[in-house]
Amino acid sequence: MTLVRTSAVLGCTALLATSGTALADGGRTAWPATAGLAGAWSGTASSTTVADFTFPVTATVAVSATGRPTGSVRLGAPVGCAARWLPMTTSGRTTIFSEAVVGDPGDRCIDGGTVRLSTASGGRLRYAWTKGTDGSVGYLLPRGISGRWAGTITQAGMGAIRARIRVVGVRRGQMAGASDYSTPLACGGALIPIGPGSQRRAVFDEEITRSANPDCVGSGTTTLTLRADGRLAYRWTGGGQVSTGILRRQA
Repeated sequence: MTLVRTSAVLGCTALLATSGTALADGGRTAWPATAGLAGAWSGTASSTTVADFTFPVTATVAVSATGRPTGSVRLGAPVGCAARWLPMTTSGRTTIFSEAVVGDPGDRCIDGGTVRLSTASGGRLRYAWTKGTDGSVGYLLPRGISGRWAGTITQAGMGAIRARIRVVGVRRGQMAGASDYSTPLACGGALIPIGPGSQRRAVFDEEITRSANPDCVGSGTTTLTLRADGRLAYRWTGGGQVSTGILRRQA
C-alpha cells in the first residue's frame, strides 16, 4: 500500500476489486455475486437420508474474469471419490452446479446430482448436494489466503490503521483483489498479482485507485502470507517504507 508525499512515501492502500454482473455462455447466463465462492474450502457433510453418515469434503472453486465459477471436490471416506462442478444457474447468494464424478465412483459414491453453494455467516460456505431422494449438507470453512481479511497495520511515523483486504481466485497467477484503509489514509486500490503465487503466499503490486487524501497516491508491493495459526501476515514495501500487520479472516 502506498501513500506518497512530495518527499516521502507513507503507507496506504486499496479497496476490494469486485466485478459487476458478468456474462458467460455467450451471454445467456449471468453470474452475479460469485466472487465469494472463490477459494479452497474444507469441512464435513452429513447425509440427509442416512442417520449418522458423515464424510469430509474438500473443494476448490475458481471464478473466471467473466464471473463464471467452476469447481472440483473430493469426498473422503466412507464415500471416497472425486468430482467436478460445472455451473448451471445462480440466484441471490446461491449458485447451482451439476456434479460429475471423476474416475470410478465406488460403492458409496453416487455419480451425478446437483450441488448448491452459497455464502454463509462466519465466512463459511454452505454446501448441499441432492440427487433424487438422496442428499447431503454441510458447512465448509475457507483454506488459504483467498477470502476477506481485516486487522491493524502499523508503519513508522504513523498510528495504527485499520485495514481490510480481499483476495479472490485460487489459480496460480490469477489471484487478485484489493484492500481498504481507514483514516488518516482514507484510500484504497487494486491488488495485481506478481508471479505465480499460491494459497500459502502471494505477492501483489498495489495500485491506488481511489483516495480521499491528496497525499495517498502511487503504488507498492504487498506480500500476504498465511500463518500456521490461520491468520494472515501482511507486509507492504515502497519508497523505502515498510508497513506490517496481522489480519484475521472475516465473514
